[in-house]
Amino acid sequence: MDIKIVIAHVADSRPDFFNTRQGLVEEELEQMDWIRKRFNTIESEIIQSKQDAFNFAEKAVAFGAQSLIIHVPIWADPALTMAVTNYISLPTLLMGNSRPDTSSMVGLLGAGGSLDQVGRRHIRVFDHQSEPGQVKVEAFVKAAAAKKSLVGQLLGLFGGRSLGIFTAVADPGQWQRMFGVDIETVDQLDIVNVAEALDSVIVDKHVEWLKNKLKDVCFTNHFTPRNLERQVRSYLATMQLVQQYGFDFVGVKCQTELSDGYVSQCVAHMLMNSHMDMNGEKEIIVHACESDADGALTMQILKLLSGGKPTALLDVRWYDSARNTMILANCGAASSSFNATSEDPTGLSGISMVQHAFGKGGGGALPFQISPQEVTLARLCRKDGAYWMAIVVGSVTDGRDYQALPTTPEFPKAFINVHLDETFLQKFGSNHIHMVSGNQVEALIAFCRLSDIPYELWK
Repeated sequence: MDIKIVIAHVADSRPDFFNTRQGLVEEELEQMDWIRKRFNTIESEIIQSKQDAFNFAEKAVAFGAQSLIIHVPIWADPALTMAVTNYISLPTLLMGNSRPDTSSMVGLLGAGGSLDQVGRRHIRVFDHQSEPGQVKVEAFVKAAAAKKSLVGQLLGLFGGRSLGIFTAVADPGQWQRMFGVDIETVDQLDIVNVAEALDSVIVDKHVEWLKNKLKDVCFTNHFTPRNLERQVRSYLATMQLVQQYGFDFVGVKCQTELSDGYVSQCVAHMLMNSHMDMNGEKEIIVHACESDADGALTMQILKLLSGGKPTALLDVRWYDSARNTMILANCGAASSSFNATSEDPTGLSGISMVQHAFGKGGGGALPFQISPQEVTLARLCRKDGAYWMAIVVGSVTDGRDYQALPTTPEFPKAFINVHLDETFLQKFGSNHIHMVSGNQVEALIAFCRLSDIPYELWK
């Protein structure tokens, strides 16, 4: 995602007063090099009149940016900020400095109060030169780019509601209003039909690649080579259907029609959410189990905010409050990219594929423990029809204290060290939660603010 930013520098409209402070402005312009180095920017000259704002807007709109930063290096007439936002309609951040000799803070407060009065949502950073300030600016820029990127995207849902999971179903009208995202529902039979029509030579090559990359493949009477072939066919078919329909991300019901009548979709889930397959590096395509629409959207948001990292759909299986550990599991697969290393960029070498715990159609599950790393957990939940975002900061542990825990051994798991109070389980609005590597909290919060979505943070 090419992140582009419009930067408008506003300052005092009084020429005589501005001239006495021009040196301060020039100093502050130099301090913005860190932004110029990280992102693609277009910048205004110093805006001191509405005509200046109008003249710059024409170039800025043509630039195709996802966000607007209004830089307030010294006191600036609040009307200038209003003029810029009149002409450039983009998610807006007001940015200043902490120097008491510049009057930046008072100018930023005047601008922010003006935008508040007319209902223009924005974010404020009062010291972009500090590390926390730079984190907030970068988070805003990423959130605005993700929000813009979502507009026009299409979720492909294969099949309807799975296992009566009420929270997996979304309102297409609400999605259009809030995110500009559409939902297209197709039959799961499309996967079967395309899968069985694939060239066997191509399928066999993918099967052999997968078998060679995995630590082991443990065939049984209910997990046969034919089952594995069908799972690989399902992956290739779903990827083909993504191209055919123009889907940006997908959800697949799987249970029970495919898991009982054809094969479980765990290989497709794992490989689509991973950054490598037989053909090498590839784009991650979010694939949500059980046609979880809100889960798929949360995963897509996390993917965009993180710069394309893999995401996961996991069940909140258990919480050990005594040791501040949450046990998360998926019903058969997770992205192997969570365990990628320089020696094994696929992350598959530590996975032994075994017979699945359910599904009359047969097939294998891919159990493993997600490796220790900092992670962000999130979920778009709804209460009384309104969205709110649950955000949890944690770190994956090695799970050695839970080796004897009687959880389904066929399921991949993550043991997350978190600090939750009793409100989490009382408030959290789903059995599914979603994970991405790294600390994406500031970007998530910025996304929520830009989207007018309330959020709650546990850390």
